[in-house]
Order: sequence, then C-alpha cells, then structure tokens
Amino acid sequence: MIRELNIALIGCGNWGKNIARNLYQMGSLACIYDKDIKLSEKLNNEYSLPTLELTKIFKDQNIKAVVVSSPAITHKDIAVEALKNDKDVFIEKPFCLSLPDAQKLSELATNKNRILMVGHLLNYHNAFIKMKELVRKGKIGVPQNIRANRLALGSIRSEESVVYDLSAHDISMILSITEELPVDIDVQSIHHHNNIGPDAVSVKLSFSKGITALINSDWMSPYKEHKFSIIGSKGSLIFNDTKNWSEKLLYNPSFVTTKNTVKTLPIEKIKIQKNEPLKSELKEFIDCINSRKSPITDHKEAVKVQTVMDMIDKKI
Repeated sequence: MIRELNIALIGCGNWGKNIARNLYQMGSLACIYDKDIKLSEKLNNEYSLPTLELTKIFKDQNIKAVVVSSPAITHKDIAVEALKNDKDVFIEKPFCLSLPDAQKLSELATNKNRILMVGHLLNYHNAFIKMKELVRKGKIGVPQNIRANRLALGSIRSEESVVYDLSAHDISMILSITEELPVDIDVQSIHHHNNIGPDAVSVKLSFSKGITALINSDWMSPYKEHKFSIIGSKGSLIFNDTKNWSEKLLYNPSFVTTKNTVKTLPIEKIKIQKNEPLKSELKEFIDCINSRKSPITDHKEAVKVQTVMDMIDKKI
C-alpha cells in the first residue's frame, strides 16, 4: 500500500489496535511502537511495516506525525519529544494528568506551529454533531440543563481517576455546547479502590449564561449507561450511545410550562447517518495535517477541558 501520510502509532493496547486498523485503512500508518517489543513486532509484521525504536521514530523525518495511545502518565513526555522534533501530534484522552502539563504542551505546539489534537472522541460522533445542529436551530428552545451519565463496570485505572477516564468525554461535549468555562462547581466523590482518585463522581457545573450541567461518572456501576441529554425550554434531546443507530438520538418535545405544569408530547426518533467516530476523528487529524487548520478538539480545547478537570480535582 502506498501511504498518503506517514503517521506512527505509539502505544497499542485494545484501543490502539482500533487506531492502527483505521490509520492503515486510510493509508497513513507508518509503524507501531509499544513498550512490549514482541507486540510491536507482531503488529508491524501483520501490517508489513518496519519496527522502529521510539528514538528513531522521533528522528525520522519521513514520519510526519504521531498518535499517542500509551498510558496517560506517559502522554506529556512523548508529546513534548514529538513536538520538539517538529511532528504533529494526536493524543488520546486524557490529554495530560495536570493543568500545568497541558498548558506547557499547548504553548509548545503554538511555538512550534504544530497540530496538537486530543481524542475527545464523541465530538466526531454523528449523533452529537446532529444534536448540536438541532440546538443551534432552536429545536429545544433555550438550553437550560445538560445531563451526562457515563457509567459502567470497567477497568479501575491506578494512575488516573474516573474524572480523567470517563468525565473528560462529557466535559468536552458540555463545553462545546456552552462555549464557556463554568463559573461555579460542586463535587461529590466516592473512593473505594487503591487508585489515585475517585471511582465515582457527581459534578454540578454552573455557567454565566444560566445553563447548568450535571455529570455522573462511575466505573463501579453494575450496569452500563452512556447517555447525554440537553433539556431546553421547548423540549429535550437525548443521545444514548448504548442504543442502536435508529434510537441513538431522540427528541422529547415535552416541557415544563411557565405555570409549572408539564406539556406531554410523543417522543420522536432523529434520523442520523451511521459513522465510526474514531475513523472520523482520525480523518480530521489527517485533514488538519494537510491543510494546517486547527481541529475541533485542538490543544486549546484540551486545555479548557483540563481546566475543568483541575477545578474538580481541587474540590475533591
């Protein structure tokens, strides 16, 4: 296969394998590096690619960009080295594990004039894209409240809290809707395991324009729920990512009247085109490398998300 663009993948766990598949299908996978050298060799052989040491990836001028899908604690150092070697960088969420690190990366990317993108995946999901479009068109009237539930019985990460693992997605989407940082924040947290932060959080964000947002993130939940809702003065939009595509996005036109009564109307299914958000996200990265435009989830957006996570950390 003739590659359109040489992008190295650094870190190839379960999610990294999905990234490798998509980059290969788009003709842009140059090589795969993982600290497990045998895994690197196995995957590179499968794709008929060379196995390179990490230092050689940074120095290779034919490799134009890197995708960082390694453990979160390594993100900052890998990205710094890549940016210093004039490579564009895509970092899987979380961007960093501290606000100062995020700010330093953002400043370095600006100074080096490099593309620096973060994997806030759901911004590239057609259901969320359609949701934002309908909000802009006034489908639900004036947005009043956002509800985000991201619950599952998942992997308990020792070096990052549930905020960085799960809440990052919803914070990114909330900021995309509100277009501002919160002015006030309240947090309740639950700690049951031997990791760096909470296992479950409930967060209330208040914004200057009057919108409130409630985030519930939990990796101890015995049931899975990935639901993001926007409630407005004329109805609500519900994005439920656990449903099939015909039911992922619903419009509920029921609303509370000015007399505090409820006007109940039938729920409608919103038709959306199926897509693989990861493929759309990586396509955005490639397009931005070629055009030199900023991606939707660029390093400035990432710093805003990191700022809110830092606010949550301080409250905890």
